[in-house]
Amino acid sequence: MRQLVSFDKLKLTNNQLDDNGHIILNSMHRYQPRLHVVYLPGEGQSSTTCTSSFQDEDVRTRYRTFVFPETGFTAVTAYQNHRA
Repeated sequence: MRQLVSFDKLKLTNNQLDDNGHIILNSMHRYQPRLHVVYLPGEGQSSTTCTSSFQDEDVRTRYRTFVFPETGFTAVTAYQNHRA
């Protein structure tokens, strides 16, 4: 990988009518973020001529999912950060 994965701009809301591109969550529900990494062939490469370690695998298995248990959280209606 050539660069970091960053979620600095990720915005969460409980507003079902949000049209700002925020991720809509339900208050008082527990969530566990997951990171899915999916292999895509490079430009000019098809999935059948790929030379990666995924070459012999079925297209449906060309991904990995990572779960970090410490990132689980419960959504709330309002969060007040008194340090900001």
